Amino acid sequence: MKALQIVKPRAFWIIEIAKPKPAPDEVLLRMNYAAMCNQNDYKIFYGLYGDLIKYPCDPGVYGHEGVGTVVDLGAKAKGLKKGDRVVMMGEGGPMLYMEYVTRKADTVARIDRKVRPKEAAVLELFGCVHHCMEIVGVVRGKKVAVSGLGPAGLAILQMLRLRKPREIVGIEISPARARLAKALGLAKVLSPATSQGMDRLKAEKIDLIIETSGCPAGMLNAFEITRKEVVIFGFTNEPFEVDQSKWFQKELVIRNSKVQTIDNLRAVCRLLEQGKIRTRNLISAVMPFERYAEAVEKLYRKKAVKILLTWKRPK
Repeated sequence: MKALQIVKPRAFWIIEIAKPKPAPDEVLLRMNYAAMCNQNDYKIFYGLYGDLIKYPCDPGVYGHEGVGTVVDLGAKAKGLKKGDRVVMMGEGGPMLYMEYVTRKADTVARIDRKVRPKEAAVLELFGCVHHCMEIVGVVRGKKVAVSGLGPAGLAILQMLRLRKPREIVGIEISPARARLAKALGLAKVLSPATSQGMDRLKAEKIDLIIETSGCPAGMLNAFEITRKEVVIFGFTNEPFEVDQSKWFQKELVIRNSKVQTIDNLRAVCRLLEQGKIRTRNLISAVMPFERYAEAVEKLYRKKAVKILLTWKRPK
């Protein structure tokens, strides 16, 4: 079977490796689509994580979002059958940039086959957002801002609406992404790119900011703008300085949200099946794995929101 392998920064190849067999408690999945991670893919491919990543990477690394079809099961794999469509996350088996992968049966979430696989492919992100909502807690009566309206911000926007805050404000410097958020029904999007923009955001008296950009500047802006609380969803390994006295004056609360559990992933599968969230608006392109470098460049240049990768199959 085919697998993508990153051999060094800015270099990959498609290799042939043995097709895996499921262990007794595993299922074997044929990948329908893998969704690229806007945080990890370009940083790993461009070598921006420094010593955190060792090259060459293992085959399939670092795909961790995707949807596949069950084609084989171990003798002790429970709750699934051949032909079931399932959503995957990073835990439970190898990384996903391969034609076939194995997963512990209790680490995948089955989704109704009436849901298009393309739309299910990005649900790992929504699972992380579902966990973020658990960290956020009660938002009724609060004015909440989402900083960064990329894929995570657009997913958070949808999940926040289900919890009925008093108002949601978008914070975004890209006009294109602001337009996409407005197309999803967000009435107010403000840019922090100028001093006037920052002043207006501070005047909004926002109670809570969920920061998704993974950018030090975005985090620093969030600390300035919020009245009380920041939840950091995005990730950076880049050191940056803060003025802690400003935290002290506000009694600022800062919390972090990391990854989901299988319960979060199952919950968002149900939400998509019920039509309570929409994922298709986030999918900018579907590309073959052979064009991986081009796809990474699109994400890096912010010319795409989410990109799905697929394997070309003979007819």
